[in-house]
Amino acid sequence: MTSIPKTKTSAQIKQETDRCVMCGLCLPHCPTYLKTRNESESPRGRISLMRALAGGELALTEQLQGHLESCLLCRACEVKCPSKVNYASIMDATRIAIAQQQPAPPKPSSLEKLATDNTLRRKLNRLLWLADKSGLRAAGRGLGITRAMGLERLEQLAPPTPLTRSWHSYYPASAEKRADVALFTGCFSDLFDQQTLSASILMLNRLGYGVHVPATQTCCGALHYHKGDSTQAAELARQNHQAFAELEIEAIISTASGCGSHLQEHNPSGHPIQEISQFLANAHWPEHIQFKPLTKQIAVHDPCSLRNTLKAAEFPYQLLHKIPQLKIVPLPGNERCCGGAGSYMLDHPAMADNLRQDKLDALTATEADILVTSNIGCALHLMSGLRSEHRKTVVRHPVTLLAEQLSN
Repeated sequence: MTSIPKTKTSAQIKQETDRCVMCGLCLPHCPTYLKTRNESESPRGRISLMRALAGGELALTEQLQGHLESCLLCRACEVKCPSKVNYASIMDATRIAIAQQQPAPPKPSSLEKLATDNTLRRKLNRLLWLADKSGLRAAGRGLGITRAMGLERLEQLAPPTPLTRSWHSYYPASAEKRADVALFTGCFSDLFDQQTLSASILMLNRLGYGVHVPATQTCCGALHYHKGDSTQAAELARQNHQAFAELEIEAIISTASGCGSHLQEHNPSGHPIQEISQFLANAHWPEHIQFKPLTKQIAVHDPCSLRNTLKAAEFPYQLLHKIPQLKIVPLPGNERCCGGAGSYMLDHPAMADNLRQDKLDALTATEADILVTSNIGCALHLMSGLRSEHRKTVVRHPVTLLAEQLSN
């Protein structure tokens, strides 16, 4: 394999990597470096590799590409970088440049196919529902059938799932109307977490917001973009632009911080993008909206996309404090990635599970009854780990917990 050809992109990669002063302040914050102690698995090491690759000093080998692909893109390094190096943009640009050197476009993974095919997601939903109801899913797992079919990892990530519903195009405000917003349903939130989408519509309606749910919206494109498929990501952005652009709305609301962060950086329509907890926390709350007490202890997990990209980690806590008697503790180690990271939990299962175990151990120490997280990918990854350990801890989105405690 050769190095990246000298193009405008490679020049931009080299220019941005030159901003890194190699101070190493990023090292204590990089999950893969802390697990491996391998400099090539650190932000500083990867920047050196990308700089050499863009400058033609290194050839693109499988080993080099492996070091780049093993990055979680959690962006914890960006937060600590004194030189403000745009690490994620360099990594994305490098992965795109590498993908463009392949002799043929890579075949989309099963996860990427699911993300963009609504019909396929509906079929999978019904299949999972039937398998759960009949006991076939547990039998297939016990007999090793899912492992033999190469579906073991995907099956482990899929929680028990009710039949999905179709959305109305518009949900009117149930209080004095303030404005309209639009809800970004995403792909895997729509498949595995319609509870949170419904809770978000309920809370927005109660606060006086009408909610548009365009049927033609699609995946945000983050999965594709971060794997170097800029062509498919651009097509998905175009579809979302068409779905939202003509709406007269105050904002597009996302319930998954991973989707929200990608949409915010690759805005499909020109409308402001807001994460649901941030939008609700900043909204006016009428005095008559009250919540039932909940005498539970909850641990709050901060997704990397919420903490490091959207810079909005405080808003779930603000919302949850509206529930009387609820004891709220941050999950220890929140500054470090859980290992979900989009498709990372499928592509790099060993590292993903190693990082997740740290979270499960931290959760045990809190003695929390409920684990709260604001990103569907993190939720699926953490729930899978909890099920594998036969633990009863409930995982909730903060807005779902809020809606469950609504008293009127």
